[in-house]
Amino acid sequence: MGYSYGYGRTGLYRSRDGILFGICRGIAEYFDISVFWTRVIVLVSFILTGFFPVGAAYLLAVLLMKPEPRYRY
Repeated sequence: MGYSYGYGRTGLYRSRDGILFGICRGIAEYFDISVFWTRVIVLVSFILTGFFPVGAAYLLAVLLMKPEPRYRY
């Protein structure tokens, strides 16, 4: 979903199919990596560092990242 019909990357968007605002799925699709491992890395980072660094970055990403377009042109 990070590609647009062979025309290259479309950009970094929040996925509409994600669990919690679609941030992890959007990042995984953009970098073409597993969404499972993206979520594991975010969860482990959240637990090890506490709320402030990872939680604040996640909330900032929710506010700044645009949702994935409904239709690709």
